[in-house]
Amino acid sequence: MSGMIDFDTTCPWQLYLFSFLHMLGGFVMFPIDVCKLFTGVSCIESEIVMQRMMALSMVYVGGLYSVLTYHNKDKPAKITRLSNMALNAATALLVSVVFIGNSKYGGFEKSWMHMGDIWTALIIVFVLAGRVSQKDAEWAQKNPIKEGLGANCKTLVLLFTVLTLAKFLALADFIDPAKMMADGLEITAFASWTWKFIIVLLLESFLAMLFTLFFEDESGQELLVKSFIMLILFAAGAIYSVQEYFSEWMGLNGNSLWIRLGVMIAVCIAAIAAGRLTGPTREGYESVGK
Repeated sequence: MSGMIDFDTTCPWQLYLFSFLHMLGGFVMFPIDVCKLFTGVSCIESEIVMQRMMALSMVYVGGLYSVLTYHNKDKPAKITRLSNMALNAATALLVSVVFIGNSKYGGFEKSWMHMGDIWTALIIVFVLAGRVSQKDAEWAQKNPIKEGLGANCKTLVLLFTVLTLAKFLALADFIDPAKMMADGLEITAFASWTWKFIIVLLLESFLAMLFTLFFEDESGQELLVKSFIMLILFAAGAIYSVQEYFSEWMGLNGNSLWIRLGVMIAVCIAAIAAGRLTGPTREGYESVGK
């Protein structure tokens, strides 16, 4: 069986499943009122914003892992490393689902939803654990971080990785989610939980970037930067309809959103162009996107 998803033993279908379920969950969340499913009442402004950000984060995670999986589908050693990163991400996701809780006992999810989410997360953990625990599994060697830095995509990936880690630590510890919202908007218990789930998804994105930094070559790093461009464009479109609910501190109101969009895309394009012009070899770039 040929194509992107080949369920032969050599196909990394576990990673495709991990990516697909994230993207499916994210896209499903865009058009529906999640609050009605969880709490029985429609979302208010803060909950709408958090739902949109959670949906966007799930699509972001699914997009990163699917691109990296497809790029390395014929490289078993790298697939094992990426599967290991995804396994850590899936474990964090499972723990988060557990903490959502059953609504009968003070949680947010209805019983059938909570059990369904737990089993879905468990299945992802089991299949990824099975992939990395194979007796004949190959493990890619880590690349030195300092090697190859310069005006190129690797340096930009390193910058994004550090910033993502810093953002994760900040959001998890000392930034009040209420600071994100426009004056007068209330952060509900459900919005607060959604905020915490977004932080877990941010950790999953960080692990994908860490894999690219440690184990990818120039072509993989360039492909990740190209993925950033597509995801940034998608994020801008997703945020545009709810930007009125954000505080000025977020810098996403009015034209600020498009200015930030332009700057980030320009930086990504500059890194790609500079890397192709100044890279030590051309061979690494010939397989970009293949």
